Amino acid sequence: MWTRVDTGLRDHRKIRKLARELQIEQAHALGLVVNFWLFALNNWGHGFLDNDPEEIAHACVWPNDPDVLTEALLNAGFIERLDSPNALRIHDWDNYGGKYIKQVERNRDRAAAWRDEKKERKQEAKEITKTLNEFKFGDLVEKKSL
Repeated sequence: MWTRVDTGLRDHRKIRKLARELQIEQAHALGLVVNFWLFALNNWGHGFLDNDPEEIAHACVWPNDPDVLTEALLNAGFIERLDSPNALRIHDWDNYGGKYIKQVERNRDRAAAWRDEKKERKQEAKEITKTLNEFKFGDLVEKKSL
């Protein structure tokens, strides 16, 4: 499975801000965010996550202080707090990751429908073959020659 990363992300102000806050190279910040989104697609498809810095650090493949990373992602605007102190949401998830998840679901449904149709066609072919096997062509030839 693949996902799209917009070409503008490389120089986006949020990536630069994240790099400054974490005191890392911009390319490293970009990698953290892409890893975070890839993990989110597989684990937080709805875009909501617990305020669990350890899990967020794991998602980003960040070996340093998880609390520092979580605060930096919040400050840069990649995640946002919700009304509950234990709940976070990936910023604009419905516009990006949510669309991807919906497309995956549509593809899954389309593939299931195709498999069902293929199964029905196979069953119809079996029935036609059975009918043809039961049909006695010799009888047809004898009747025609009369």
